[in-house]
Amino acid sequence: MDLAGRKDHHRRETMLCRRLPIIIVLSIFILSCATAGKRIDVEAVKQNIIIGKSTKEDVLRICGEPINTEYDAKNEIEIWKYAYMDKSITGAGVLTSAVGIGSEWKSETTMVDIYFKKNVVYDTKCQTSSKTKMHY
Repeated sequence: MDLAGRKDHHRRETMLCRRLPIIIVLSIFILSCATAGKRIDVEAVKQNIIIGKSTKEDVLRICGEPINTEYDAKNEIEIWKYAYMDKSITGAGVLTSAVGIGSEWKSETTMVDIYFKKNVVYDTKCQTSSKTKMHY
């Protein structure tokens, strides 16, 4: 290899070495997230689903298909369940993970239960949480 070829090879190696930490950090960030369920707008549920008036068809239009249903035969109540969870590494978590001291994760959870009695909404329960936690 001649001198010009060696300089070019050295320059490419140097560029790769400089970019490698960035590539590793971005890879950790991209691969470090998980979601489950179906995202649901709790505010839309609270504003548009009216207890004693809204029907299953209204709920389907606003929320879509539930991820699970249950039936309480004793009280003749059908329950539609919606849930969504998103867990991802934070920006700080990417940095701390890259240097090997742990990682910070943020998780957001939404759960909505809609209760029906004879095809009409009888009750609703909505719960949301957001947590950030350091994992070592």
